[in-house]
Amino acid sequence: MRIAWVSPLPPEPSGISDYCAELLPHLARSGRVERLDLFVEEGRRPDPVSVGGADLAVEPLRTLAAKADSYDAIVYHLGNNGDHHAEIYRTLCAVPGVVVLHEFMLHHLIRAVTLARGNPAAYVEEMRYAYGRSGQSMAKRFLASGLPFDTWSYPLFERTVDASRAILVHNEFARERVLRSRPAARVGLAPLLFDPTPFDPASPGAAPLDTEAARQAARAELGIPDGAFVVASFGFVTPAKRLPVTLEAFRRLRREVPGAVYLIVGEVSPHYDFASVLDRGLGEGVRLSGRIELDAFERAMLAADVAINLRFPTGGETSASLIRLLGLGIPTIVSRNGSFAEVPPGCALPVDLDETETDLLAAYLLALACDPDLRRRIGTAARAFVAEHHGPRAAVDGYLSFLAEVIEARPEPYRAVPPLAPWPEAEIGIELAAEVGGALADLGIDERDDESLRSVAEVFSDLSVPHLPR
Repeated sequence: MRIAWVSPLPPEPSGISDYCAELLPHLARSGRVERLDLFVEEGRRPDPVSVGGADLAVEPLRTLAAKADSYDAIVYHLGNNGDHHAEIYRTLCAVPGVVVLHEFMLHHLIRAVTLARGNPAAYVEEMRYAYGRSGQSMAKRFLASGLPFDTWSYPLFERTVDASRAILVHNEFARERVLRSRPAARVGLAPLLFDPTPFDPASPGAAPLDTEAARQAARAELGIPDGAFVVASFGFVTPAKRLPVTLEAFRRLRREVPGAVYLIVGEVSPHYDFASVLDRGLGEGVRLSGRIELDAFERAMLAADVAINLRFPTGGETSASLIRLLGLGIPTIVSRNGSFAEVPPGCALPVDLDETETDLLAAYLLALACDPDLRRRIGTAARAFVAEHHGPRAAVDGYLSFLAEVIEARPEPYRAVPPLAPWPEAEIGIELAAEVGGALADLGIDERDDESLRSVAEVFSDLSVPHLPR
C-alpha cells in the first residue's frame, strides 16, 4: 500500500499534529504499507518522523497533484483551524483522496479560507452550496449586520465530503452526522490511537503507571503540594469546555476539601475571555499551565486524582485528551453528549446537560475525593477499555482496513443532489413548484384533491426543468 499522508506535524502547535506524529510510526511498521510519504504546507519545517532509525520522506504539499497517481491512497487530515489546514483544504478539493475528518464542524476553517482572505462572496457561496437559500440568506445577513448566528447549526463539512473519495472519522456520532447530510457517502470508522508504551513499566525509561513514585514525580514537576486532591482539565481552553460549570462545582468541593487544586493544562483560546470567568470568584485553587509539550502534557495527567472533560456544543470530535486520560487510568467526568456518550458505563462518570449538571458534577467530585477505591475501580475499567479498543493494533487496523476497502472500490467523489445539496445556484424547479403550490392553494385545492394533484404531477413529470422535485 503506497500512501501520501497530508497533515500538520510537530512542531506545529496542533493536537492533530501531535496525533499524526504518534500514529505514523505504527502505520509504517505494520508490514502493510510499502511506501509512506508525508506532505506539509508550504514553509513548514516539521520535526523528523523516524521509523527504524530512518526518517519518513517529507515534501511540500504543492507537489502532490503532480505525483498523485503514484499513490494508492492520499490521506488528508482535516481540522477546524485555518492556521493549520487552509492549504490542506484547498488541495483536497482539487486532488480527491480519503479525508480523516477530526470533527465535522468546519465553519471556522471555511471562514478562514474565505472571509479572512477578503473574499466574502466565497463565504456566501459556501453557505448557499451546503444549505441553499436559508444558508445564503444567513450569510448575507451576517455580513451586512455583523449579528452573530449559531454556526454550530451550519458546520460546512458538505463540500469536503463531496470532494472526497471517502471519509474516515473516529466516533459513531460523527459518522451518523455526516451520513444524515450525505447518506450515500463512504464513511469509515477507526479508533483514535492511544500508545501506552511510554508508560509501560517494561519500557526503558518509562514512568510506571501503577507506582506512587510516578504520581509524586508528576506533582513535583508541577509544584503541587503533597497530599493535595487534584482535579484537572486538559486541552485547548474554549467556551465549549464548560469551565464555568466545572469551576463552580470545584468551588463547592473546596468547602469540604479546602486544599484541593484545580489544574487546567492547555492553551487558552485567544477568542475566549477566560480571565473574566476566573474573576467571578471562581479562581481559588486554580492553576493554569498554558500549552506544554506532549510528553509533559501526558506526565501532568499522572498528577490528577480526577479529570473533568465536559463538552457542549461538540463538533463531532473524539477528544484525544479524554482517550489519554482513560488510557492512563484517570477517573474522568464527561458530558453525556456526542462522542463522549460513547464511553462505556463504568469507564467514566457522565453528567447531563441540564439543570442537574453542576449539582451532579459537585457530588461526583466529593464522592471521588472521599473514596480512593472508587477512583481505582473506575480507572482500572477505563484503562482496560482503551487498551482493547484504542491501542496501536486497533487504530492501525482501523485505518489500513478502511484504506484497503477504498483502494479496492476506487470510488469517485460523492455527488449529492437536492434537497441534500449541493444546492444549484438557480433553483428553478424549486421556485416553480413553490409558485404552483401557492396558486393551487389560492384555488382551494389541498392534499385531499387527489385527482387534481395527480394531473398537476403528470405535467411536472413531463417538464425538463433542472432540479425539479420529482
